[in-house]
Amino acid sequence: MRGENRMKELYIASCCPDGGIYHCRLEDGRVEQLDFTPCDRPMYLAVSGSILYALLREPFQGSSGLIKYEIQKDGSLKQADDVVSTHGKCACHLAVERDDIYCVNYLSGNVVLLPDQIAAHTGKGVHPKRQEAPHTHFVCVTPDKNYVLVTDLGTDRIVTYDRKLNRISETKLPDGKGPRHLAFSEDGTIVFCVNELSSDVSVLNYRDGKLSLCKTFPALPADFCGESTAAAIRVYKGKVYVSNRGHDSITCFDICGKELVFQQCVPCGGQSPRDFDIIGEHIICTNENSDNVTLFELNPLRQCGNEIKIKAPLCVIERKDGNETI
Repeated sequence: MRGENRMKELYIASCCPDGGIYHCRLEDGRVEQLDFTPCDRPMYLAVSGSILYALLREPFQGSSGLIKYEIQKDGSLKQADDVVSTHGKCACHLAVERDDIYCVNYLSGNVVLLPDQIAAHTGKGVHPKRQEAPHTHFVCVTPDKNYVLVTDLGTDRIVTYDRKLNRISETKLPDGKGPRHLAFSEDGTIVFCVNELSSDVSVLNYRDGKLSLCKTFPALPADFCGESTAAAIRVYKGKVYVSNRGHDSITCFDICGKELVFQQCVPCGGQSPRDFDIIGEHIICTNENSDNVTLFELNPLRQCGNEIKIKAPLCVIERKDGNETI
């Protein structure tokens, strides 16, 4: 059971030329910066055991890279290896499952099992600017550990691979959705897909590597008329949470079987909430365009505590005990 006031350690990626990775602490409803590790434009982070993995936007003159850090006893980071290529441009998401490291390159439209196993996507979608080519945006190992799922925002598809990146199947979403990130239900039988371009959440059945679309639910209030794109999605204790960039909010749904019931939509406390994570009984939200990180309590969802200033915060992740899979 997670203790609400137990001290939690977390890492936040600051994606700017003078940025890097901030080591922070969440305790008694407050976030505190502890130390800082400089690196060039980190895009996304993952932690597995005592290693932190960071995707760097452009360390190789146009292509992205992956760097590993050893997490020291005090939570500080020590570089463990040289930067290695991700074999593409704008690496934006990664997943670590024991010795396997997967990443996706958004602009190159491919998925990579490091060091050098590559699967390229082809095709395009209906949006003339955002879907002119494949744009792989998310990768994860399925809860049964047998498959790898990849979202392709550019082609409106979720592709299933085996663990060696042999293509198994693909699931087509309606045109113009722009699938961005996935989250599994706690029993591993349902996938929730947040669609960036249409700002909604699709519910899909999952079984043995195959997905089937059930229904899609809007993530924005019905009376909103502006421009907004959905970003991060998390599942926790029977609820789905989604961040909305433009509307600048976090939406909470109750999970009722294969239905999502809208519960709350609250301001994120900044601009463009690119990522958030649920840590303890709190949400930590990274607001990319307002250079701040905000804190929320759950049940009901409301902003609380302090906020911290970090340039272009893109990703937040918790340091956990044991060999965790991200």
